[in-house]
Amino acid sequence: MIAAITVSNLVILKNTNSNPRRRNSRLRVSSNCGFSSHYQYLQLFSNPKSDFLCRLSSDTDSGPQPSILSDVNSSLTTLSSTSETYVPVMVRMLGLDNDPRDREQAVIALWKYSLGGRNYVDNIIKFRGCVNLIVNLLTSQSNRSCEAAAGLLRTISTVNSYRDIVAQSGAIEETTALLSRPSLTSEVNEQSLSMLWNLSADDKIGLKIANASILPLLVKYLDDKDIKTAEAAGGVLANLALNASNHRILVQVEVIPKLAKFITCETEASKVLKKEARNALLELATDNYYRILIMEEGLVFVPLVGAGAYASYKPALHSWPSLPDGTELRRSTRSSSRYGASELLIGLNVEENSDNIDQLKMDAIVGRTRQQFLARIGAIEKEDERKSNAKSSTTHRTLLPWRDGIARLALILELEDEVAILRAADAISAASINETIRILFKEAGVVQRLIYLLRHNSSAVKSAVANALDNLSVRYGVVFCTAALT
Repeated sequence: MIAAITVSNLVILKNTNSNPRRRNSRLRVSSNCGFSSHYQYLQLFSNPKSDFLCRLSSDTDSGPQPSILSDVNSSLTTLSSTSETYVPVMVRMLGLDNDPRDREQAVIALWKYSLGGRNYVDNIIKFRGCVNLIVNLLTSQSNRSCEAAAGLLRTISTVNSYRDIVAQSGAIEETTALLSRPSLTSEVNEQSLSMLWNLSADDKIGLKIANASILPLLVKYLDDKDIKTAEAAGGVLANLALNASNHRILVQVEVIPKLAKFITCETEASKVLKKEARNALLELATDNYYRILIMEEGLVFVPLVGAGAYASYKPALHSWPSLPDGTELRRSTRSSSRYGASELLIGLNVEENSDNIDQLKMDAIVGRTRQQFLARIGAIEKEDERKSNAKSSTTHRTLLPWRDGIARLALILELEDEVAILRAADAISAASINETIRILFKEAGVVQRLIYLLRHNSSAVKSAVANALDNLSVRYGVVFCTAALT
């Protein structure tokens, strides 16, 4: 028998019957105290002496509600192997013949249960048709039901062997319809996109995700105010970019300008989102045409060199201030101060008279200062020698805005490492796609350094440098050569 104990608004059902439950038996709840008997919250407790099913009674979605995972940490502490006895009951409650609110509380309980680890997920997935019932809840009008269903599918899809089951159950199609709704909570968006992020790690499933229906939604959610949602959307796009078959449709939905914005923006952005955007663009850049489109968005490809190459870099700390292109500032008749105050005053005077200095020169100064500072403190991005033999394009180069990327290439040309100089010269040659970037290279002092490297001992370096100068001098050859030789 089942004894009902009423405490305020809490109804606790204690299983006092030692006999196994019959297949057609159902839970009965006493509906006194004048309130509805629907589930509002259900949490599984595991007690060696007794097991309880708790539920509060009130209407769901009656107003703004906190995320379901707000008390996950306290719930996980109560999970144990004895909770497995409730899994069949919760799966049965997912059935379409049950009340929608009972189904909601069942999927919430299963979601929290699945967060215990791989074994807990295995206990859920072993029931045939369970995933289909979970996917069906994505069509619910309740945000809590959709959040829990998407969260449970996200947890299941973290296991490689279960991703095909989730994809074949129609989760991608239902998630597309769910994300198309006009009003969804940020929690629903986050769980839905994170589930797609897990599924897109499989190349075959990624081909199903890369369609004209869902890709515009992913691009739209890149601008979402919730940072977790934007990160998940960027993660899906980065995974899809790993497959060359998806490149064309990704470019068609204008993913390049959206992703490039996160790298070129001066404001603080999510590190995860920047990383995913950079990885996606680096994969798209394997096509020469797409590489040009990426550079036209204000980005330049910079080779990553090892830490040993930067050991030879010795900046001129006590030299007279000069512009990156080699132009020295006019010295005054007075002798320089002992502690560098005269140089500081020159810099302040230049800032006050910024109208007399071209904006491109100012950008070159800022870029050079940043890169020299990073090199001096050892914080500059370096190549991971453990992954130097990898075939992925993301391990040998990176993407930087024009100002920082061109200054980085100019700095690499000053190193003594032959391989680093060779790769920098090749990068400069490939980046010389328009007049603007050629002028930027000139202002950064790249042309002057390349002409100096024509006297290098290595014939490979000479050839790469000559090719870079040839591409830089497509239209402004006379100007470049004159500026470099003066």
